[in-house]
Amino acid sequence: MFSFLKTATEPPAKSKSGQKKKARNAQQRAYYSDPLPFPSPPPSFNVFSPSTYKSLFTSPPEPHVGVWCPETQSVNIRDDLEAVDIWRRGMWGKATLSRSQPTWRARKTAEMTGKRDSSLEGATARTRKQRAAFKTERLRKEREERQRQRWEEKKEDDDFIKAEAVKEEDTEDAAVEQGNGGQSSSTDVEDDSEEPKQKRQKTEENDTADSQLPVYTEDYLDKEILQIGPEEALFLMTLNLLSIQHKNETLTLNQFLRLITTTSRPDDPFFVRYIAYYHFRRQQLIVKTGLKFGVDYLLYHAPIPFVHAAHCVNVIADYDLWEGTEERQLMKQQVSWQEINLWQRLVGNVRKRMKLVYVEIPAAEEGDWRDGVRNRADFEKVLLRYRIREVMNSRMVIARERDKPSK
Repeated sequence: MFSFLKTATEPPAKSKSGQKKKARNAQQRAYYSDPLPFPSPPPSFNVFSPSTYKSLFTSPPEPHVGVWCPETQSVNIRDDLEAVDIWRRGMWGKATLSRSQPTWRARKTAEMTGKRDSSLEGATARTRKQRAAFKTERLRKEREERQRQRWEEKKEDDDFIKAEAVKEEDTEDAAVEQGNGGQSSSTDVEDDSEEPKQKRQKTEENDTADSQLPVYTEDYLDKEILQIGPEEALFLMTLNLLSIQHKNETLTLNQFLRLITTTSRPDDPFFVRYIAYYHFRRQQLIVKTGLKFGVDYLLYHAPIPFVHAAHCVNVIADYDLWEGTEERQLMKQQVSWQEINLWQRLVGNVRKRMKLVYVEIPAAEEGDWRDGVRNRADFEKVLLRYRIREVMNSRMVIARERDKPSK
């Protein structure tokens, strides 16, 4: 009747599994809570503002060092501890011996110490092992069921044959009795049918005890390499967070641009796609390659272990400002309806949304535009010549749209 007279009820106690899961999620959030810093523009001068004097007491972070590999067209980070640090601070690169996150050392260390492997590869291996055990058990039960059915069928056939034999003997005895003047003779029928013996399954004895664990050398634990793509490497290099070496020399920004671009034209395919990559990375979105989904990029709004990619991105060039009409266009400008339907079918099946990014190609200038790029400021001037339009493309399904409330 009166709410203030009611005693406060204690919240239900959480289970141990729920508490462990919550603690594990909090630990992962803390693990990925320190991304690589994005340099912000310098603040306006103010005598009473602490940010004005912040640069006097803080130093920029030391850049990571990578080696350019022409065969894989990537920058390799060979130190696995440094690779783990780069990955957790922005999901940069792809590990060679793991699915994405470099977990080779952690997996092998857990294997040496006998601990549970908490990585994605370990979870996949356990799932496959459980699935194989389930299939083996199901096959064994199906085999036993077939053997039981065969035994029942054989037993029914034996009973039928015995019944027929008994009938024949009864008729013969009746005929003999009639011939012998009513003297009867009894015959005993013995049941010789026995249950078939099941074969014993051979059990393989393990030669090695479970207590014997493998021991790996340091060279074996440090064999994984983090491969950073050219877009990621160029982005980190412009932020002074990555130093790239090639043929025992440290590359400048101009030299690295000449390595990863194929032409000096403003519609160079790599550079046009980098415009879209730069656009989304500046929004602090995680951008990964979309090769497995047949698109250019995938967008993540949170670290990859927590969420799936929400958007797929395809980059298309816009040649409205292009003056070199007599030259062959290097980027695709027109998209057919068949391609759009193909993308929508695939994107809809994986529960993602499609973004078409149109990059306006500026008019070509005389000379090589890479010659004027000496530092980050010159490079940003080149980027400002491009314009981007985002188009969200969705496939309308009447059965899904008609039940949605109107806004």
